[in-house]
Amino acid sequence: MKPSLPQNDPNAQQRSDYINQQRQAYHFDYDFLSPLALSKELPAIENLSVDYIAERLLATAELPVNMLAVKARSFLDPLDDLQDYEDFFPVLPLPAIAKTYQTDRAFAEQRLSGANPMVLRLLDPADPRAQILAQLPSFKFFNLPKELQENNIYIADYTGTDPSYLGPSKVQGGTYEKGRKYLPKPRAFFHWRWTGIRDRGEMVPLAIQLDTNRESHVYTPSDPPLDWLFAKLCVQVADANHHEMCSHLALTHLVMEPFAIVTARQLAENHPLSLLLRPHFRFMLANSHLARARLINPGGPVDGLLAGSLAESLELARDAYTNWSLDGFSFPAELKNRGMDDVNQLPHYPYRDDGLLLWNAIHTFVTGFINYFYPTNDVIAEDIELQSWAAELASEKGGRVKGMPAQIDTAQQLIEIVTTVIFTCGPQHSAVNYPQDYYMSFAANMPLAAYRDIPAAEEAIGEAYILKMLPPHQRAAEQLQILFTLSAYHYDRLGYYDKSYQELYNKCFKEVFEGGPIEILVQQFQQELNIAEQKIDANNKKRVIPYISLKPSLVLNSISI
Repeated sequence: MKPSLPQNDPNAQQRSDYINQQRQAYHFDYDFLSPLALSKELPAIENLSVDYIAERLLATAELPVNMLAVKARSFLDPLDDLQDYEDFFPVLPLPAIAKTYQTDRAFAEQRLSGANPMVLRLLDPADPRAQILAQLPSFKFFNLPKELQENNIYIADYTGTDPSYLGPSKVQGGTYEKGRKYLPKPRAFFHWRWTGIRDRGEMVPLAIQLDTNRESHVYTPSDPPLDWLFAKLCVQVADANHHEMCSHLALTHLVMEPFAIVTARQLAENHPLSLLLRPHFRFMLANSHLARARLINPGGPVDGLLAGSLAESLELARDAYTNWSLDGFSFPAELKNRGMDDVNQLPHYPYRDDGLLLWNAIHTFVTGFINYFYPTNDVIAEDIELQSWAAELASEKGGRVKGMPAQIDTAQQLIEIVTTVIFTCGPQHSAVNYPQDYYMSFAANMPLAAYRDIPAAEEAIGEAYILKMLPPHQRAAEQLQILFTLSAYHYDRLGYYDKSYQELYNKCFKEVFEGGPIEILVQQFQQELNIAEQKIDANNKKRVIPYISLKPSLVLNSISI
C-alpha cells in the first residue's frame, strides 16, 4: 500500500469506503467532561497489545514486593517523623529528592526542572502582586524596584489570578476516612540571583503568601525553619494538584485526544499525514479509556488522593482545557507567554533549554516530510481529506480544538500544527509523566493533598503539625503505587518508528521508510535527536540536579502510558 494523497490515488472508492468505515468506529463523547471532545468508545485496533501489557507488567514487577514490605504497619497510623516517609522504599530505590527536598535550592530548582516546570513566570514591574514583597520589613535592604526592572523576579501563583487555573472557588476540599483534605492556594516569589552555583547564578525563593478565610500571611526564609518548610510544602501541594489535573491530564492527554479521533475519521490509512501521526497516537485512546475507568472514576486515585473532591479536580482540568489553544501552547509560544524564553535573562531553565532542542529537531523533520508530500500550496488546497481533517478538528461538532484553523492554506501552517501535536504527544507528555516517580512518589516532597488547613499566623508550627498536614500512611503508600506505575514503563523512543509502525502498518512500512527521501529524513531526525542527547548530557554535568526528563532516548513517541 503506497502512501498517497487523495487527489493522486487511483483507488478512490476503496479509500472512501475505508474512511466511511472509520467514521462508524470512532465517535465523540461530549458528556463525560463537557465541553471536551473525547473518544466515546474504544475501537478494537486501539486496544493495548499483548506485548505492551506484558512489558508494562514486567516494568512494575518490583512494586508489589515493595508494597508488601510497606504494609507491615497499619495504613491509618500517623507517621512519627518526617524520616518515616523514606521507609516506603524498602525495595524500590529511594528517590534522591528525599535527601534534599527540605532545602531552598531543591524547592526552587523544581520550578525549573521538576515535575511541573510550567507554572513559574516572570513578574512584571507593574504587576500589583509585587507590592506583597514591597511591604515586607525583611526586604528593606533588598532593592526590589531594581530587581523588578532588570527582570529578576518570578512568581508561581496558584490563587487563580493568572493562568495557573487554581481559582479559590474551585477546590474546597475532599474527604477521606478520618476527615477533610485541603488545597492551599499560595503565591510563591523567586529571585534569579546572578551569583551562585559556579558563577552561573541560581533561582532562590523570596517569599510565600498563604491566604486563609481569616487572613493572609507571608512567610520568608528568615522565619523559623519549620514555619518556612510548612509554607514550601503548601506550594508543593498546590503544584502537585496543578501538575496532575492541568499540566498532565488536561494539557497533554485531553487536548490531544481529538487529534487521534479526527485523524482516524478523516484520513485514509495510506494518507501521508496519517502515516506520520499515528505512531504519535499509539495507545493514547486506550490509556485514556483506562484513565476514565481506573484513575478519574469515583473512588479512584484522583478522587482519593488529590486535594479536592473528584468533581472539583475535574473542574481544574476543564479550566485548563478552556484556557488552552493549539497556537498559544506551541512550545516556543508558551515559553514566551510566561516570559521564560530569553536565555540571556534566565540562563538556567533546563525544561526550556532541553525542550527547544527537541522542538527544533521535530520541526526540521516535519518540515521535510510535509514539503515532500506538499511541494506547493495548491497541493494543500486540493487535498480534500486534509481540509476535512482541519474542519472537523476546529468544529464545535467535531474536535473543538481552539486555535485550530478550519482550513489549511499553506505548508508552513500545517508544519506548525503537526510539530505542536508531535511535541505535545512526545516530549511534553514525557516531561510531565516520568518525573512523577522521582519527585512525587516520595510523598513528603510533593503531597497530593494537605490533611490539615493553614493555621492562623500566630499559631506555632512544629514537626507534629507538619506531619498532620502530610499524607497519612495509607495515602502516602497509594501515592507511591500509582505514581510509580505511571512512570515505570517506556513503550518506545521518540523518532524510532520501527516498533509502532511494524505493529500497525506492516503493509506500508517498506513504502514509507525503506529507500527514498523519507528514510533519509527519519535518519536525519534520529541524528538530530542523538546530537541533542549529547548536548543534554554535557549540560547535566554543569547542573546541580541533572535533568533527564527530555533526554531523547527517554522520551516516547506518544502518550502511551
